[in-house]
Amino acid sequence: MQTPNQNKSADTATPLTAKRPIWTKLLTVIILLGVAIIFITLLPRGFSHDFTQIGKGENIVVMVHNPHLVDSGNNMGVISATLREEYKGRVTFLVADLFVQDGVEFIKKYEIDNATALVLFSPSGEKIKVVYGQQSIEAMRKIITEGFHI
Repeated sequence: MQTPNQNKSADTATPLTAKRPIWTKLLTVIILLGVAIIFITLLPRGFSHDFTQIGKGENIVVMVHNPHLVDSGNNMGVISATLREEYKGRVTFLVADLFVQDGVEFIKKYEIDNATALVLFSPSGEKIKVVYGQQSIEAMRKIITEGFHI
């Protein structure tokens, strides 16, 4: 026969074991959700991936983007914060993201060597210039102005 203390410990052991998998599952879901949110926030915002615009009468700058590289993020920040508004109506900015299939295809098609690059296309679709690495805002203005003669 069990004493009252033995009965209590037997009753409390069972619920703890039953709740443990629920907390484990909940913690796993929370961690996965957190990772997904972080990954989504690293994706560039407001930039098109529609490379069919190349050669259809617009000046195009394609930013080859890798969210894991600081240089790439800095270029995206400068363009997002300043240059898109300055060149609105004269230049269309697109993104070739290394973690999206169409971005990988763009890089192969136009033979881009580096994950941090700016690629300028004329209105006829001719690749005018490729500039690698992080650029200052002044350098980007000069590249765009000289590349498109605007």
